[in-house]
Amino acid sequence: MNKKLFNFDEREANIFRSVCTILYLLTILSLIIIQLYRQFVLHQPQQAWNDIAIILSANILVLFGLTLYLTGAIDLGKMKVRHLLAGYTLFVTFGFLFTTFKYTVLMGQNLTFTQIWSNLSTVVIISGILVLALGLLAYLGNRRINKQIS
Repeated sequence: MNKKLFNFDEREANIFRSVCTILYLLTILSLIIIQLYRQFVLHQPQQAWNDIAIILSANILVLFGLTLYLTGAIDLGKMKVRHLLAGYTLFVTFGFLFTTFKYTVLMGQNLTFTQIWSNLSTVVIISGILVLALGLLAYLGNRRINKQIS
């Protein structure tokens, strides 16, 4: 006799997924708040909160990558180049503004032009790598879905 512990129908399974999603997002948000509190309020050294930051970064990147791959919803072939460039530019702008805000306001440092340029180039490179990796996963996911449909 093969009885499952939880035998959900479709409605119950959707409710369970919704609860899990809400709890996941609350956990991620809590970890972000804890990490920022340790870093900027308690002024703990990087070793005290770096593990949380690494776990958060990896978790969020894997979430985006798997979502793009498993849904296959984004077809890069149908997207316009200007939309891709606009998205990349917004991604870089947000990253650069956050980095500048972090150093000047939260850490109280004065940035020189050389440091600002260095921060911008770092954000451009890292954003480029992330966009290429996520774009590749979106492409592969879309190809996978199209093969399943065929």
